[in-house]
Amino acid sequence: MDSVNDVGFRPGIDISARLKELYEQIDYIYRKAAVQSAFSCYGCDGAKCCTVDLIVHTFAEMLYMRRGLGALNRPTRLEIKKRSKQVVELKRLDSLGEYRNTICAANFDGKCKIYDYRPMICRLAGIPHFIDKPNSTRVFGPGCDRFELNACDNISVEKIDRTPFYRKLAELEIETINTQGRRTQSLTIAEILAG
Repeated sequence: MDSVNDVGFRPGIDISARLKELYEQIDYIYRKAAVQSAFSCYGCDGAKCCTVDLIVHTFAEMLYMRRGLGALNRPTRLEIKKRSKQVVELKRLDSLGEYRNTICAANFDGKCKIYDYRPMICRLAGIPHFIDKPNSTRVFGPGCDRFELNACDNISVEKIDRTPFYRKLAELEIETINTQGRRTQSLTIAEILAG
């Protein structure tokens, strides 16, 4: 599976374009919140947010990530696959071990090589958020350590509402499953990129 054509959405289906549009909406809201709070990931090595243990639950995002991997030059793509396979093997040997602290295989010197194709979990990391669950409860999540240390203390930061993003992603996931005729189990980013 070394070319872009080997993976992805079936021809004629516009799910990937709609996923890209959703990601653009997320990025816009994220940038707005980052500016409001004077937050930046610039200079961060990704040791807290960009880890191999992040889990992707949707087939649509897995296919999109693999498309991004396929778009890379061959040496970079092979290096990411090699790193990912090493992490998957470490996880197999010790599922609660040190592998969990490994930086994502797509992170080269603090920069994501599949940045435009990264999943929602990566796009929303760092800034405080909330999710309204179907049972009418609201779940809050904090910002990353860097956010908590460096964001403007005197500004009341509005938390990002992830709810509409998850709803839209769920709609796209249902379409992806129906289109592909199958679904997949949740996988870590390393497992997806090793595939």
